[in-house]
Amino acid sequence: MFQDMHNILNEGEIGNFYLKKFEIKNETRPIRCTIPEGKYIRLMGRGGCIMSNTSMEKRTNFEIVNKAHGDVFIAGLGIGLIILPIQEKVEVKSITILEKYSEVIELVGKQLPLNDKVKIIQGDVFEYQFPKGTKFDCIYFDIWDYVNSDVYKEMIELKKRYRKYKRSKKDNPNVFIKCWAEYQAKYDKRLDY
Repeated sequence: MFQDMHNILNEGEIGNFYLKKFEIKNETRPIRCTIPEGKYIRLMGRGGCIMSNTSMEKRTNFEIVNKAHGDVFIAGLGIGLIILPIQEKVEVKSITILEKYSEVIELVGKQLPLNDKVKIIQGDVFEYQFPKGTKFDCIYFDIWDYVNSDVYKEMIELKKRYRKYKRSKKDNPNVFIKCWAEYQAKYDKRLDY
């Protein structure tokens, strides 16, 4: 399902953001590291890791990849981990990605092997307005580097704000609107790798 982002993306830096590859080996694993052995890449910026291709990221993003269909809206480009498998689904007509930072679009978006279903827009999810009548079958917010109960409040706010862009249950009984790691944020649970 998920592609090997370590081999797709090259390291680089633009502004305050950079892509950095790393490898976890069992024999040199730090004591508290629970990331499985393997090769990874992470998007860094704003003082920390924004996204990587670790098993935690795959596990916490599995549902959107599995349920994506019709016209899909995703807030947050990250490293494109979920975009590549979603664009290959025949039941997906279009993917609109809203990314706040132009540097991330330049650094990551231009390296991804995107097909003609995908459109990336630069804008802030808390301010952006789609044209009247815009509707999506799946809406997914993936803009946080961490989760807690404060983040959960933002998740609720965004879901309310974007309800007007959600296709009706009458038109699509499988309509989907969710946030990354929403359950963990709601219950203040740690994200395990």
